[in-house]
Amino acid sequence: MALAMAGCSSTTIKNLDAMQPVSLQPSDIMPSKTALAGKAPRVVVFDADHGTSDLAKSSQVGGTIAREIEKHLGATHVELVDRKLASKLQDELRLAEMRGKLEYQGPEIADIAIVGVISDASSGSSFTESSSWQDSKGRWQTTPAKCNYSGSVSGSIRIYQMPSMREATSVELKGSSSTSEDARSSNCGLTRSGAEQMVRAAATRGVGSIRTDLLNIFAPRGYVIEQRSGEGQHALRVTLGTKHGLKQGMKLELLSVTRSVNPLTNEASVDSFVVGSAFVSDKIGADNAWVVIDEEVIDKIRLGQPVRVQYKKSFMDQMKHLADI
Repeated sequence: MALAMAGCSSTTIKNLDAMQPVSLQPSDIMPSKTALAGKAPRVVVFDADHGTSDLAKSSQVGGTIAREIEKHLGATHVELVDRKLASKLQDELRLAEMRGKLEYQGPEIADIAIVGVISDASSGSSFTESSSWQDSKGRWQTTPAKCNYSGSVSGSIRIYQMPSMREATSVELKGSSSTSEDARSSNCGLTRSGAEQMVRAAATRGVGSIRTDLLNIFAPRGYVIEQRSGEGQHALRVTLGTKHGLKQGMKLELLSVTRSVNPLTNEASVDSFVVGSAFVSDKIGADNAWVVIDEEVIDKIRLGQPVRVQYKKSFMDQMKHLADI
């Protein structure tokens, strides 16, 4: 995982006091006092459902998936809730999926629940015969016979808003693992414990491949509270700071949030889309910071407009993802 960054020289504010305040129109949907307070959402991660896979059950891969998700969410601005305290919530979610129940009536333990569902878990082995080849200097080299072992896991990670138990989003989970060793014979059978180990390794890699997606879903979100222009620069003050992990040069997404009504069903919905980018300047406080924007997005800025940290996949993450395809 990597953060989108800009060079420090382009994000240094020359003279903030000399920049003039700019009057802003309010956003279509203004943030609530709770949202402005920036309280970390309470998130509970349940063990993934093993489905009908005996191998997934025996390897307890559902617990592996939950722990890996929690590990990655530890880098975000969330409060992780002990899943042992939310057993009633887990039961209610299962009922909601089976019966379409829409509202959780139990204690308010979490704001968001994450449930993994495993659709397939498998392992395998194969034998590769020894081979000989001639190198560039004409010398013969021998590659020994190998026993090859593999594991794979597929499923999805579902994220629910509480207490409505509405599924907010779903992320595909897909991971694979492989290893090999010199073969003593062509019989390369994989033991049960070996198969379970390969499946757990595949689950770990699978969650690792979607960590950027998870980080962006739970990325810290703040709001525009001021704009200034001058000295050849345009800057916004936002309600994110060092306690949210902000550093100079970090890229933020500027969002537009509007309400709309479906003319056929008359149902209201909230639509959110990215309208531009901003980069964190050298003026950073604990819970607020000044960010630099380009001139072309000035007309899109509104008071109370949401902004969020943007994560992107590192080169190594992309290579690992290709290996799992």
